[in-house]
Amino acid sequence: MATGKLSTGELFKLITRYEPYDYQLRAWERVWEIIKNGGKVVIEVPTAGGKTEAAVIPFLAEAHNGTWAVSRLIYVLPTRSLVEKQAERIRKLLTEVLKLKGKSEEEAKKLTEKLVTVEYGLEQTHAFLGWVVVTTWDAFLYGLAAHRTVGRRFTFPAGAIAQSLVVFDEVQMYQDEGLYMPKLLSLVVRQLSEANVPVVVMSATIPTPLRRMIVGESEVVGVEKSDVRKPERGEVSIRVVEGTIEDVLDDIKEALSDGKRVLVVRNTVDKAITTYLWLKTLSKELGVETLLIHGRFAVGDRRDKENAIDSARLIVATQVVEAGLDLPNVGLVVTDIAPLDALIQRVGRCARRKGEVGKAIVLVEKANLGEFPEVKGFSEVLSTIREKIKAKIETEPFVEFDNHKDYKRVVKLTLDVPGKKQNVWYIGTPRTVSELGKKKKSPKDLLVVPYETLPYDPLVLLLSYDELGSLESYLYDVEKAREALDRVYRFHYANNLVPKEFHSAYIYFRELKLFSIPPEYELRSRPELYSMLYILDDESEGELKFKVNRVIRVSHSLLRANWGKLKDCITGKLVRRWDTKKERYHWVLEGVSEKSPKALAIYAVSGECYSRELGFWQGNNETEGEDETKTSQKTKTSKTNGQRRPKRKGQVTLLDFAGVRE
Repeated sequence: MATGKLSTGELFKLITRYEPYDYQLRAWERVWEIIKNGGKVVIEVPTAGGKTEAAVIPFLAEAHNGTWAVSRLIYVLPTRSLVEKQAERIRKLLTEVLKLKGKSEEEAKKLTEKLVTVEYGLEQTHAFLGWVVVTTWDAFLYGLAAHRTVGRRFTFPAGAIAQSLVVFDEVQMYQDEGLYMPKLLSLVVRQLSEANVPVVVMSATIPTPLRRMIVGESEVVGVEKSDVRKPERGEVSIRVVEGTIEDVLDDIKEALSDGKRVLVVRNTVDKAITTYLWLKTLSKELGVETLLIHGRFAVGDRRDKENAIDSARLIVATQVVEAGLDLPNVGLVVTDIAPLDALIQRVGRCARRKGEVGKAIVLVEKANLGEFPEVKGFSEVLSTIREKIKAKIETEPFVEFDNHKDYKRVVKLTLDVPGKKQNVWYIGTPRTVSELGKKKKSPKDLLVVPYETLPYDPLVLLLSYDELGSLESYLYDVEKAREALDRVYRFHYANNLVPKEFHSAYIYFRELKLFSIPPEYELRSRPELYSMLYILDDESEGELKFKVNRVIRVSHSLLRANWGKLKDCITGKLVRRWDTKKERYHWVLEGVSEKSPKALAIYAVSGECYSRELGFWQGNNETEGEDETKTSQKTKTSKTNGQRRPKRKGQVTLLDFAGVRE
């Protein structure tokens, strides 16, 4: 048992049995300074570099020594998928601290469960009363800006935040087409800084313009070339495969036979599920069971799957595992092509520990475009245009998105080439080809990306494709990775207009004071609105017992696009009503009469329309880009066991569209 005060480095060595990295020593000094005096600091290190410990250990040292410069740690993550794992990681560190204070292991673990709390934003109080609160961006924002009138919400969230060390981790994931979320995050960071709340911003892959947008010119702590002790990860070899998941089956088999884990990351829920179903048919051949995880499972089922990840050998997932997943012995990562920062994060799940060896495969699944000219990278776009116009392109083109009357949503390039009549070009996707219908020849001003880009910005994917040859080096060198990310996002930040939703948010935070009643304006945490689905597990009459673990949050646009297909699955709408007799709120199930869903509403879904194995799924009817175009190559994964799915008689449910039932 350690007695007396310990330095941050001494505490770290006692609870982890490791020597700290040089950058961690520098980070601890800066975090300690802002804990004492307020301010903000950026920690930027490669994946598997120990960022969590760099931010958290100074707070634990304060607690161990009883100095209490701040009373809480609030650890903010962009998605729910990261919260549980990060909470568990912090609990392990805190357990060791409590053991140093004389607690038995059993006592320490029990106490840690109470001290480290998780808030998804579904709790009624939103109070942030835990000693360590691991929470989502949405829950944090609405806690900070909660209506603080008596009878609705209290000032607990603002008070808790004001007395806390606030950590924003994985900030590279706060990106969207209009830059709404990073702009909003910058307002939050500014307000916290003005209130002298210490703020730590962390990432392994953050473009320079994004960092400046969020924290201005704040000091960046990272690994330096002169460091003696610095993070060392295993060896990862990367190759690009133009093909489907079936084309890398031998690689999957080889990794599994060598006793290693395999992680397959698909860009959309539909791809993840069809891949899972295909691999499931091969489970005997592979010798392992496959685990599926994505964002459309009920909270309870999602938590069970996250807990099962630790023992899983073959994992199929979406972006939910992109960051924060720290598993030993991942020998193979297979991923769809994605933005460069996402690829660095995904590939960074592989061979995370010194001495481990692994492989990563980036899948570029091409469609058959017929006569339409294909361009896989942005450099190929420019070279193709040069050949067509027979002239040099001296200056960078102006790039923007355009809703073309024939091509629909495409990337528009405007060139400055003197003496040339045609200086406007368009870049489409396989979906553009589908929109053009029966046209056999490509229009003269249209180029097409041969792989599906949704749900991502096609321009960012074109620019990311150009960096694939150097992807391996970006795992180890933050400076090189940042330079590459600046190239990939150069148009994204330069040409972006401020979205209209941001204007109300700006006014909101201009008027909001940390302890005042906030303005009565709508405040969105993200540009996309959400609705919630509640999976009914007890349809008996009487009072409805609302269970948070039965909730799924889905994008409002997805629900709206599929509303007609889902009407037989929606059994009602959950509404909180005040019971005057019992003097308390309770949940009631009301009928649904609206022709389209309402944002932020909670709709009850029949249990028959949900699979604990597959989650909430529309099969190939998904709006994220999973509709097969007429020119796309069909893969075996669009069927189960190679056979067509039979039609069912009677009531149509969600699983009929998926072709799968429990």
